[in-house]
Amino acid sequence: MKWRIKALSFFYLASIGIILPFLPLLFQSRGLTYGQIGILMAIGPLVSMLVQSPWGYLSDRLRTVRKVIMFQISMAFLMSFLLFNLKSFYLLLPASFIFFAFAWPPLPLIDCLTLAIVREQGGSFGSYRLWGSLGFAVTALVAGSVLAVVGIDNINYIYQGVLLIALLFATLTQDAPQAAQPVGFGQLKKLITRKEVLLFLLLIALINTTNKVNDAFLSIFIRGIGGSEADVGLAWTIGPLCEVPVLAFSFLLLVRFSELTLLALAAAIYSVRWFLFSITTDPALVSLIQVMHGLSFGLFYVSAVSYISKIVPQHLRASGQGLFSTFSGGVAGIAGSLLGGYIMEGFGVRFLYTTCSILALVSVGAFLALSRSQARKTAQTADGP
Repeated sequence: MKWRIKALSFFYLASIGIILPFLPLLFQSRGLTYGQIGILMAIGPLVSMLVQSPWGYLSDRLRTVRKVIMFQISMAFLMSFLLFNLKSFYLLLPASFIFFAFAWPPLPLIDCLTLAIVREQGGSFGSYRLWGSLGFAVTALVAGSVLAVVGIDNINYIYQGVLLIALLFATLTQDAPQAAQPVGFGQLKKLITRKEVLLFLLLIALINTTNKVNDAFLSIFIRGIGGSEADVGLAWTIGPLCEVPVLAFSFLLLVRFSELTLLALAAAIYSVRWFLFSITTDPALVSLIQVMHGLSFGLFYVSAVSYISKIVPQHLRASGQGLFSTFSGGVAGIAGSLLGGYIMEGFGVRFLYTTCSILALVSVGAFLALSRSQARKTAQTADGP
């Protein structure tokens, strides 16, 4: 059963490895401005923020994760025909909204399936999640090389083919065992309003805003300094490939260090990475700097998923991962895409990455402060009566 969830993770993230790097280039080829591209790329996070938690709640309520994933992937496949065949910005607005409502939400539910398997059969979350990174990396590289030859307008054939394979493995994957305790809306509301949970989610949104800026504009940045589609594919391949060793051995780090300490380290690496982008003028150097993605995003993701799974009750696991995705993908993505687009248009890409470097540095201090606060609280509990 393990290989099925690994294959699902591989091919679903492979589909994202087509959308994230190359959809902005498709929009650019159709004459859209940076601001318009920023708006369209912000729709994905906006929709994610609106629907991610309801999807998680629905999964907990219906007590099935696999069937919800199958429905989401099926609808994303159908809606992609609409997205890839429209050229007007004003028609792309509603089409993007519908498409992203189904295309983005499967990831936290796939994480739920993975965490359930880890609890039942052992292993580490990172050893499963690395297959998703491989899927993203391999597809970004292959798609970049293919699209450089056949043209960006043929992106739909690659995406839809990969998504169908992901759907196949979703049907073969075993569902997550559901807790006996029924889930009600009041429990979800109580979870959201817990100070510990809300503060953590806001910090996650802060640091991941910088990453979402890069997601939205890295491809355009590379083209702007003379790179080709193949250079774009290479840069997007190197980053996820470098996640693999981090995810594979993440359990060793989580045993030795707290999740909040590792998140502070990830934010520090992000800060250095964005600063280097702000002074880079060579596409080859961009690919080299992308090596840092493994530590920055890899540490961020595995530490955040681990931490949220600890502070959320087991019967609300899908809801908890949905909240994490809402803030890390939705809130952060809206801020990153919208603000990034207008900052880039008004002040240029150098200023954009410099701003990201400063925000990441602020996140370092915030995570360290939260870590110290948690340590004091734990010490007071231990010393209590």
